[in-house]
Amino acid sequence: MSAFTLDEFRRIVELTLGDAEADSLSESSLDTQFEDLGYDSLAVYEMVVRIQDDYPVTISDEELDGLKTPAALIAHVDGALAAAAA
Repeated sequence: MSAFTLDEFRRIVELTLGDAEADSLSESSLDTQFEDLGYDSLAVYEMVVRIQDDYPVTISDEELDGLKTPAALIAHVDGALAAAAA
């Protein structure tokens, strides 16, 4: 399985929240908290459900509570994919 990248994350955002939200994501916004990006907990949950549907990863509620930024979520999914491939 390939790495989970910003482009993959944008695809997930586009599928769950729409084109405008995906287009607003950039390298400079990766460390911005989801809340500050305008994503409420339901939006983040919907993204995580989509990630779990599309990739062989599981993100528990406890893990999700600690993933406050796009960068943290991307790194978590990428690490889980790497572990699954090992």
